[in-house]
Amino acid sequence: MKKPILFLAMILAGATYGAAKDQSRDPYTEPADTATVDTSGWAALSGPTRLTWTPGDKHYRQFATPEVTQCSDTIVNAWRGERLGLEALLISHEGCGPVKVSLSPLQRAGKSVAAPGSQASLMRYVITTAYNTCGYPSADLPTYTVPDMIDLPGTDAAIPAKSVRPVWVTVEVPRDIAPGDYTMTLTASAASTGKTVATARLQVNVAPNTLPAPKDYAFYLDMWQQPYAISRYYDVEPWSDAHLEKMAPYADMLARAGQKAVSVILFYEPWGEQSNDKFEPMVETVRTKDGKWKFDFSVLDRYVKFMADHGVDEVLECFTMVPWQPQYRYRDAATDSLKFIECKPGSPEYKELWTAMLQSLTSHLKQKGWYDKTEIVMDERGLPDMLAALNVAQTAVPGLKMALAGNYHKELVDTLQSYTMIKGEFFPESVLNKRRAKGQRSILYTCCATPAPSQFSNSAPADGAYLPVYATATGFDGYLHWSFNNWTDHPMTDTRFHMFAPGDTYFVYPDGRTSVRYERMVEGIQMSEKIRLLREELENRQDLAGLQLLEQALLPIRTGAMTSYYPTSAVVSDLHKSLDVISRRVAQ
Repeated sequence: MKKPILFLAMILAGATYGAAKDQSRDPYTEPADTATVDTSGWAALSGPTRLTWTPGDKHYRQFATPEVTQCSDTIVNAWRGERLGLEALLISHEGCGPVKVSLSPLQRAGKSVAAPGSQASLMRYVITTAYNTCGYPSADLPTYTVPDMIDLPGTDAAIPAKSVRPVWVTVEVPRDIAPGDYTMTLTASAASTGKTVATARLQVNVAPNTLPAPKDYAFYLDMWQQPYAISRYYDVEPWSDAHLEKMAPYADMLARAGQKAVSVILFYEPWGEQSNDKFEPMVETVRTKDGKWKFDFSVLDRYVKFMADHGVDEVLECFTMVPWQPQYRYRDAATDSLKFIECKPGSPEYKELWTAMLQSLTSHLKQKGWYDKTEIVMDERGLPDMLAALNVAQTAVPGLKMALAGNYHKELVDTLQSYTMIKGEFFPESVLNKRRAKGQRSILYTCCATPAPSQFSNSAPADGAYLPVYATATGFDGYLHWSFNNWTDHPMTDTRFHMFAPGDTYFVYPDGRTSVRYERMVEGIQMSEKIRLLREELENRQDLAGLQLLEQALLPIRTGAMTSYYPTSAVVSDLHKSLDVISRRVAQ
């Protein structure tokens, strides 16, 4: 068997993934919060370290007096197959040595019930600012820290005097579990001796309703991936076995959330300076000595198979016929050097290059059995360039599926297989219905241009749950964010980037660490699935009263009725309560 050509290693001879080694893998030290906070209430919290459940709807500052009441016993409702995310808070007036947390198995009638994937982890603080838009934030903006990163299970941390340590609890409710009431115990213990510091009890009321496996979610999640941030951070050769091993936890996270698409990069760096790590192509483009174009798809094949092995394989999104700079890198065989061809959509050079690329790509994809699930994707490109690219593509390969994340253009609604619009823009209802009837997708996205609700490290935690439900309530088929793991130079500690709001460039952290934003997003996706399933069941039963209850529950989200007195946390909480009521109605 021919060994795959790891042409990326040849192209930059290590510059891509080795340049930032010294600054990216610093020994981990949690950043200190130097911002001024209110500490006036700590005198009322004297006594031993305590553990309390919290709503999880605010960022608990490490040294601020926590505005919580003691709650050592709480109840949550769940469907079978649901991933629950809960937050607790360790509060220490005197301080204590390193502690770690653990979660017991589900218990019922004196028997343990396995719930694989359930765990408790300490949360870690990362640097952020109040910046929440596009552009170039000043380096002089005041910083503070928020507990967005969820550490790996089994890690420990000391708790300084008059400080808090948030704890994240994940409960993976088995899909085959018997309905009923179960209990679990969250325990904080001394890392050195195992002595219990504090405990909190959790009751999980499991309904008979069942969520599908994430792969079978109807909700269309599209988080664009950045493999080269991972190879750079770990200083491994792109597409080597070591690289794939480091990518595995993130592929698994995407699959657990219901991710549908694989991000395939056809030419070098589609997005320019907004990429901290430059996107190398997954297709090697060569100009032969006789002036013809030749393509090698070895890396594309390796990545697509890898993602499929981890459960992500519904759509191949190929970027892009219209990059942010109109230039395309290739290897010139005559000089054995890298060169760029600059050409605008529709020009003769553009037609020649893209006709060759698309016809070769199509032939390869058909051999692999992947053609029918492939789309050529453009990001925030204007109508003239889109129409020119569409014309070239459809001339080269009639029927090739195309996609855009960008503004609304009536000229494109009948053509694009996937059309993603920024939050705040809407498809006319007739257009949505027509697209859905044709099997086309209509998706919502957020980015730096959507200050709130959003997915920044400084965003309200409930925003992550709100956005998928907002997409569903307003008629979209899913949610897109442009950057799942476009890491900064110091992703473990500092979420700021030289462009955009902090945290806008990544949702997850190194070594397989998840985040509050990821977990709350999964929560929202599951709520969207519940809405879909409940609506289907109510319609099948012709339960008009139940359907009215569901529509009333969605009304505050559909209308965007949020104020400082009714933030996303209240909207999401109220929807949870309504869905619990309707779930019981359907289960009767």
